[in-house]
Amino acid sequence: MRKVGMVAVLVAAFLATPLFAGMASAGDGTNSGTITPVVEQGTTDRLGGGDWVVVHAGNTNFGVVYGTESNKNKVYIVADYKRYIAGVDFYDAQGNLLRTKGVPVWNVFAQSFDRLVEFRDADGNHRFDMRQWDESGMGGDMPVKGLNLIQAWTLSGLTQETSNKVLFVNFTLSISNKTYTWKWNEMLKRPEMVLPPSSLGEVQRVALTFHIKVGVEDATAEIPWFNVVISGGDERRIQNRSFDGWREFTGQKVNMSVKYDHSIQGWDFASNESNLLLETHMIYGRVVPREMVEQYRMRSGSLACSGDCRQQDAEIGGESGEISKVPRTIQAPDRHGTITFADDWDRVGRFTWKSDVTVDGQNEDMYFQVYGGGPYLFEYAHAASFGMSVVGAFVYPAGESIFHDPGFEAASYEFGIPTITNLAPQTVLFLQLVVVLAAIVGAVLLRARRKGQH
Repeated sequence: MRKVGMVAVLVAAFLATPLFAGMASAGDGTNSGTITPVVEQGTTDRLGGGDWVVVHAGNTNFGVVYGTESNKNKVYIVADYKRYIAGVDFYDAQGNLLRTKGVPVWNVFAQSFDRLVEFRDADGNHRFDMRQWDESGMGGDMPVKGLNLIQAWTLSGLTQETSNKVLFVNFTLSISNKTYTWKWNEMLKRPEMVLPPSSLGEVQRVALTFHIKVGVEDATAEIPWFNVVISGGDERRIQNRSFDGWREFTGQKVNMSVKYDHSIQGWDFASNESNLLLETHMIYGRVVPREMVEQYRMRSGSLACSGDCRQQDAEIGGESGEISKVPRTIQAPDRHGTITFADDWDRVGRFTWKSDVTVDGQNEDMYFQVYGGGPYLFEYAHAASFGMSVVGAFVYPAGESIFHDPGFEAASYEFGIPTITNLAPQTVLFLQLVVVLAAIVGAVLLRARRKGQH
């Protein structure tokens, strides 16, 4: 009976050991409940800093950053959100699963409004080479003057309402009675700063009215999955990696869009041949911890933007990865233009516009042109931001009052990949030894007690 009792204790001990082998950490568990978008006003250091109006929805932020008197800046539309670029199963050299985890990065998709430049459209093609303004280049079109949009902007008319679980936010950012920043010096072939008082006059008003829409819906998303073999349990010591297919996760999708009205009042055009361009920059990038950049080079992904009706892609690749600097006008036959940003796995954002613009109460044609762009990389002490940038411009005909309403869209998925640690390969022997020793000690004490009872 004593042997049978001791064997029973040992069997129980070994049967208990596997309970430790599949422990999961709370880590990045899947989201529970419904995400509710919330509006916030305040100060931010994003994109040069200033104030912002932002909608928070889980790990997603969608809003507008703008300059103030204490921190002058451009106006930026920005979406930043957490995104999983991969999931990983880590194995040791013997093929034992060590742990499972997601690989998150922080994504930034943004658009800025940089400056207004008047030029004399001598050839009538509604196209202007910005290198002539920036680099003293030679061209047929004559620059006239410009206004820097790094300003202190005034916020007005902020409203919000929720309808059918969709949040709507409206507000206007404006500047008024601004002296022109530059005038073109034909002799020197370059723009010069305008020093007040100026005979050029002032711009009566530039206003951007935003109509933000944020909704949340249930959705599924697929994540690329990798098997990675590491040494000594250290994720930095990678021996091998392989693609294991796609895994589907269920969560919620945050749909973000904004229509923004351009209203330019009282620009003093030099002639009827003048056009006015509004320069804009669009960027898509990822902020990634430096360690992650080195550890998870699992596939050579690419970022791309595509434009006009011919679907000509401006794709990042090769040595320079640079989009042509020759200005190219985009005007689709259906009068709806689109530039889409995407990576190997998903569309991350879209910029849209119509070719219709209202000038002095009449319908006219506007054009959008792409100047160029390419990859960018900024490295910090503990992280790196990399992605691509596209430079373009809205080109409007001359008029006392100009009104146009393009748009900006983005989407993010809110779900988590649970982090699971399998303790068996590294520590099961230790745990077994502890449990067995405890069982043996227990059995010995039990036997000693029984002996003491005789």
